[in-house]
Amino acid sequence: MTLIKPLPLANLPTPLHRLDRLSARWKGDIWIKRDDLTGSGLTGNKVRKLEYLLSEAREKKADTIITCGGVQSNHCRATALACAKYGFRCLLLLRGERPSGLDSNLMLDILAGAEPRFIPDDRYHADLPGELSHLAAEVKSGGGSPYIIPEGGSNPVGAWSYVEALREVHGQCAKLGCCPERILCANGSGGTHAGLLLGALIEGWNVKIISATVCYSTAETVARVAEIIDGMIDRYNLDCRYKMSDIRVIDDYLGEGYAKADRDVFDVIAEVARCEGIILDPVYTGKAARAVKCELAKGSFKDTTLFWHTGGVFGLFPFRDGFDYPAI
Repeated sequence: MTLIKPLPLANLPTPLHRLDRLSARWKGDIWIKRDDLTGSGLTGNKVRKLEYLLSEAREKKADTIITCGGVQSNHCRATALACAKYGFRCLLLLRGERPSGLDSNLMLDILAGAEPRFIPDDRYHADLPGELSHLAAEVKSGGGSPYIIPEGGSNPVGAWSYVEALREVHGQCAKLGCCPERILCANGSGGTHAGLLLGALIEGWNVKIISATVCYSTAETVARVAEIIDGMIDRYNLDCRYKMSDIRVIDDYLGEGYAKADRDVFDVIAEVARCEGIILDPVYTGKAARAVKCELAKGSFKDTTLFWHTGGVFGLFPFRDGFDYPAI
């Protein structure tokens, strides 16, 4: 098995600790893995993936990184800043209308020198591989060498970072006496869940990996995760077996869909901020934290839950009008 040597981007290992006040409030034993602390601008779970993806891009002598996501994509923001650090040109294919002003992740994309291309939702979903290939052809025609990173950095190269992250947290749990029954994370493009599950299988760690989907149905999300796991097994010639039933996905907290949050999500974000001083976002981690709260209340989560905070703080600001604020 030949692995890519990652480029240094993330501040690792990220902290692991118990949420004492929230555990008492939600009547459970809740720990948190702080992948929101992989960096400042370069923050969140995407940074681990980019360590491997940009390393492969450098090996392939690429000079231009092409990736995609929503207008407020955390992945695109992390990619833009990582490209600036290592001297890559960065092209971003962004799903949605060109906004009238700059805010949050998009503002950071532009500050880092990324070049955004906006396309309507229907075109984005109709043929995303074709749209990315078209951009790559444009780069080649100008004498450049492109490297395409898929949505969320979720392919066998990027997802391997979460095999390593699972090993990291396994060691931390042993040291701190944390024995989780389950690890729960938000799931967009599937790479984080895939890496954590494969890592647990490789480590022989009997912990359930569960994700709260924020984009797709359970069936579609399970299929995406399985495809990435199969890709890692093939790429790295692993003697590893899993069952589709091992891929546990909850879609009860998806709400109206991606990047749409209801009052319950905003209330959970405020509750976590006031209890623990930890900031979640309405697109990913707020929905995943709501899953933890509700499953504990239903009694379906017993014993210890490890909540994997995948970041997304900059995605909070476009939703500023969704919160109830005290008078000031």
